[in-house]
Amino acid sequence: MDEGVTAVRRQFPARIKAIDDLSARSEDFREICRDFADAQSALRKWNVSTDPKRDERVVEYQDLIAELSKEIEGALDASVPPTAR
Repeated sequence: MDEGVTAVRRQFPARIKAIDDLSARSEDFREICRDFADAQSALRKWNVSTDPKRDERVVEYQDLIAELSKEIEGALDASVPPTAR
């Protein structure tokens, strides 16, 4: 399984089926998942960094992760037929 999809499954455990279904048919969704995993990885690195820009970068990656989370949720919501919600 794609590392990005795995990261999104961990973030949204209640939506695993929808994540798996959408990732199986959408390269765009898989790309968003990869971006999400990359942002999480970068945040972990910046959290332990001693670089003077650490705090600034931590906030940037936290914001990016929040934006990607919203984008992922929107894609998942849009992929589920209204009668299945």
